[in-house]
Amino acid sequence: MLNLKKYFQLALIIFLIVAAPRQLFAGSIKGKLQQRLNEESNIQYEPYYLDSNAARNQRAEMPMTNVVTTRNRIDQSAQVMNDVVQEVLMPNDPYQPALSPFAIYNMNYTAELDENVVTVKGKVIFEIFKKEGWTQLPIVNNSVGLIDVRVNKGKSFVVNQNGKYYLMIDKPGRYNLDVEYLIKAKREREFGPGNFIVDVMPAPISQFEFIIPEKSVQVFIEPAIKVELTKEEDKTIAWAVMPNTSTISVRWTKALTREEIVPIKLEPKAYVTTSTYSSVGGGVISSQSNLNYSILQSEISSFRVALPEDVSVLDVRCNDLRDWKIVKKDGMQVLEVFLNFGIKGNVQLTLMYERSIGEGSQIVQMPWVRALDVERESGFYGVAASTNVELAVKSSDKVTEIDTKQLPSEIWRSSTNPILLAFKYLNHPFDINIEVTRHEELPVLIAAIDSADHVTLYTNEGKILTKVTYLVRNNVKQFLRINLPKDSIIWSAFVSGEPVKPAKDKTGHIMIPLKKSQQSGQNLTQVPVQIVYLDKSPKMGMLGKLKVQLPKVDVPINQFNWSIFMPDEYSYFNFDGDIKKVENVYRRQRRHSIPIVGEYMARGVQGRMRSDADQIGDQFSPRQQKMEIQREFEEISTNVAKGILPIQIDVPQEGKLLQFSKLLVVEGEGPWMSTQYTAVIEKAKKPIKIFVWFLAVILSIIVVKKQRKKKKEKLSK
Repeated sequence: MLNLKKYFQLALIIFLIVAAPRQLFAGSIKGKLQQRLNEESNIQYEPYYLDSNAARNQRAEMPMTNVVTTRNRIDQSAQVMNDVVQEVLMPNDPYQPALSPFAIYNMNYTAELDENVVTVKGKVIFEIFKKEGWTQLPIVNNSVGLIDVRVNKGKSFVVNQNGKYYLMIDKPGRYNLDVEYLIKAKREREFGPGNFIVDVMPAPISQFEFIIPEKSVQVFIEPAIKVELTKEEDKTIAWAVMPNTSTISVRWTKALTREEIVPIKLEPKAYVTTSTYSSVGGGVISSQSNLNYSILQSEISSFRVALPEDVSVLDVRCNDLRDWKIVKKDGMQVLEVFLNFGIKGNVQLTLMYERSIGEGSQIVQMPWVRALDVERESGFYGVAASTNVELAVKSSDKVTEIDTKQLPSEIWRSSTNPILLAFKYLNHPFDINIEVTRHEELPVLIAAIDSADHVTLYTNEGKILTKVTYLVRNNVKQFLRINLPKDSIIWSAFVSGEPVKPAKDKTGHIMIPLKKSQQSGQNLTQVPVQIVYLDKSPKMGMLGKLKVQLPKVDVPINQFNWSIFMPDEYSYFNFDGDIKKVENVYRRQRRHSIPIVGEYMARGVQGRMRSDADQIGDQFSPRQQKMEIQREFEEISTNVAKGILPIQIDVPQEGKLLQFSKLLVVEGEGPWMSTQYTAVIEKAKKPIKIFVWFLAVILSIIVVKKQRKKKKEKLSK
C-alpha cells in the first residue's frame, strides 16, 4: 500500500511537470487566469498574531518551501522568490506594522444589466495587518444602492463616512469579502446604447465581467487591458482583465456587421504654416524655414516644396526622413522629400538654404519657400542683419509688415541677431525687396587688461627686478606685445599659471602667446599673464636722482598698480612721473614674494603679512640679506637660456615701500617714476637721535633741580 502511494505521488509530480505548463498556456486569457488563481498562492500570507513570541517561533519553524509556488519549484526559481520574501515580507523586524493597515490581493466584480439598473457583485480577498483597534476599509461610494456586505469570519460592520461606505474590522488576518449593490445606467433609448461607471476596490489581480441581456452588441470597458466577448443565445458577456484601478467605465452600442462598414478612400488634405528667418550680411542671405504641416483625412508619405532657382539648399530635416532630392522645373527648384512611411496629423519640415548677393549696398529680393499640393499656406517672415549693414523695406507685395513681437517663437529661437523687419502673408506668391546699405567697419578692441600689478625691487647697485601680472580678457588676440625698457632682460613668462616661451619681433617687442578667454555668461574670463624682467641703472651715490620706467603694452590697461621697494639707507623726496603716489609710506620690508600687489591695495596693507619664511630671514643682518639678494641676481642672470620653458621667479622684498597707481593706461604708454634721494639724512639720523636723547636728559635734570629749589624756598619761608 505504501508503494502504491509513492507511485501515485511520483505520477502526480510527472503530471505537474509535463501537463501543467501546457494546460496553463492553453485556452482563453480568462481560462488561464482562472486556472492560475485556482493554483497554490504565490505567498502564504501569515496573520499578524497578538502573541508575538508564538508568531516568532512559528515563523522560524516554517520551511521556506511553503512560500514558493509549485510552478516556481518546477522552473527552479525558489532562490529568487526566497530573496523577495526575505526582503519584502520579512524585514529586519517583521512584526512591525506595514505602511498600510491593510492590503487587497484580488478582486472579481460582475455587473449585470436589467433595463436601466445594474446589479454589481464583487468578491474581494484582503488582509488586515493592524493588531489592535479597528481598521477602516473603503468599499464603495455612497451613491450606490447597497444591498449586502459579508465577511467570511470575525466581527465587522459598515459605516457611511465622507461620501463612502467603509468596512470596519478589529482583528488582523486574511478575509474574503462579498459585496452587492445597485447603480443606475444611462441609456439613450430602449435597447439603445448606454454606459455606466462602477466604483470598485483596487487590487493588483483584477477581473471584471459585464452581462447584458441583448444580442449583437459591442461592449467597451475602460481601462481594460484585454476584453473577451462571449455571445450566447439571449445575452452577451464581456470579461476583462483590469489594471489596479478604483473605477471602471462601461459603454455599449449595437454591433455593426462588417458588410455594413463600407471603407471610403479619402484624399489627404494638408494645411501649412511657414515660419522663415533670414539673416543678411557677408554677401549672403542665410535662411531657415519651418513648414508646419497639418494633415487630415489620409496619410502622406512625401512632400513637395518649391524654391527660387538661385538658392542653395543646405539641409533638410524631418522626423522619419528617408531621402530628398531637387528637381529644376519652370524656372524654380522643386524639393521632393520622402518619408519612411505615411504620416497623418502634425509634421514639421525644416529647410536650411542660402542665396549669394555679393558685397556692397544694393536692393535684394528675399528668398521664399512654397509648399505644393496643399489646401492653404500662410506664414511669417523675420529679417535680421548678421553684419553692420542697414536694412530697409524698399517694396513689398501681398505681405503685411508687422511688429517683431508678433512673430512666432520658433523664429526667435532660430535667430542669433536681433530681428529688424517682420512680415505676415496669407498665400502665395508674395514679394519682399530689401534695401541693404553697407557701412564702413571700424576697428574695436579684441583684448583688454583689467588690471596690471607691478612689484619692483631697486638695489643700491642699480639693479631693478620687476614682476608684472596682467589680467587679460582676450577674444582673438594671438600675442601680447610688450616693449621693455632698453637693455632689459626677460627672466620668465607664465600664462594661466603655465610657463611659455617668449619671442621677439622685428621691432624688438617681446611677444607673449595668449590663451583665448572662456565665455562666462555675457562676459569673458580673465587670463593671467605674468612676466619677470631685470633692468639696470647707475649705481646710487650719497645724493642723486633716479628714474624707473615700466614696460609698454599694445593693450589698454584699466587699473594700474605699482609697488617699489627702495634701499633703506636713503631718504626719497621730490617724486615725479605720470602716476599717482597712493600713500607716503616708508616701512621696512623683509624678503618675501607677493603674487599680486593689488591684494595689498585692496586690503590697505602698508607692508606685508608675516609668514614662516621670516624666521629664516631674521637670522641675517641687513648687509647679509643684501649680499644674498645680489648673489641671487647673479645666479639667475648666468642661467638664462633660449628655447627652454622658464621657471617661476619671485621678487624679494627689502627696503622702503613706495606705492603708486593710475587709472586707464592707453596702448603704447609706459608709466614712469622719478625721485631724488640722499643718504646724508639717513646717516645723520643716529647722531641726531643720540643728541636729542642727551638733550632730553639734560632738560629733565634742569627741570627736576628747579622744582627742588622751589620746594626748599617754600619750606624756608
